[in-house]
Amino acid sequence: MLHDAKPDPAEKPVSAEERVESAPGELIRAGQQVYGRFRDTPARANLLDAPYLGLPRGMRRWRLKEWQAVQISTPELFMNLALFDAKLMSLVQIKIYDKRRGQKHVFERKLPPLQMRIADSLLDSRNGYAGREVVLAFENHARDGYLDLLVDLEGEGKRPRINGKLRLRMDLGAPHVVSMPLVDGGMYSHKGMFPVTGRLTIGDEVHELTRDRALGLLDDHKGYYPYVMRWDWLTSAKVDDAGVAWGFNLTRNQCREPDRYNENCVWREDRFGTLPAVTFERRNEGRPDEVWLVRDTEGRVDVEFRPTVPGDVRVNALVVESRYRGPFGHVRGRLAATGLPDLVLDDWFGMGEDFHLRC
Repeated sequence: MLHDAKPDPAEKPVSAEERVESAPGELIRAGQQVYGRFRDTPARANLLDAPYLGLPRGMRRWRLKEWQAVQISTPELFMNLALFDAKLMSLVQIKIYDKRRGQKHVFERKLPPLQMRIADSLLDSRNGYAGREVVLAFENHARDGYLDLLVDLEGEGKRPRINGKLRLRMDLGAPHVVSMPLVDGGMYSHKGMFPVTGRLTIGDEVHELTRDRALGLLDDHKGYYPYVMRWDWLTSAKVDDAGVAWGFNLTRNQCREPDRYNENCVWREDRFGTLPAVTFERRNEGRPDEVWLVRDTEGRVDVEFRPTVPGDVRVNALVVESRYRGPFGHVRGRLAATGLPDLVLDDWFGMGEDFHLRC
């Protein structure tokens, strides 16, 4: 079970940061967004029904940024697979890192407008792209407790052929859904940590993913971001030596009242605990000794991330400019989430983002 929606009256009052509720059927009611932190999947995000800068619905659609991504961690592999629709530009991204060999396999394709459509709900939908040499699809069945991820990528140069079908067991993990105010509009994010099963073939090597060794971190996201989008992000997951699944999400984005509205958390098996707002500090950027420091004001978050595997996307095309960094690397530190034991990060492998997009 996740957090109880009806705490014991004798317990201390629950802060806004800690309050977790069941998701409403729709996040927009009577034209207003329902803000909060939820333990399950809403039937509809329906952000297009929310007002934004007085724009009509057709124009709001062009300003709503949407994506679905999954990070998958095993003892041998770390992956990020994403479909990103910023309307003026879209992106298909497949990044897989073989930890044992120190090899990174990357595919990124920038798409013109209207080449992608992200579904409103995860209950029963499909988000995908099929093009020359690549298929990437998320078959969402949260109503039935799973999400299937399909990937088929032709080899090119030193990159081998990659194909497989993986299943995130949403019935066995911990969804973490937030609905929050941005600078001018609102955002919705469905995070979650789930066991992964399936088979992934990279060249002539077959990887069998089992629920006791493989974890997936879901990121389904929609938001009315400003023309210049900015955020910092760090995430990772691991099954510890005792066989317990752990993960975390740390984000500093463009939300109003970040002390009240943020998506920071720690996962443990099928539960999550909340964390306070955080700041990111980067030292020695671009050097081999670069380090990102992620901290809060209460001493509950004290984490350092050392990038070791670069991952940049650069675009400069008139109205669209990207200065995105998404490296993989090593994480150390400590996280003290509400209602969970402290999590000590002893050289975990994870992913960070320094996101800047003018679009």
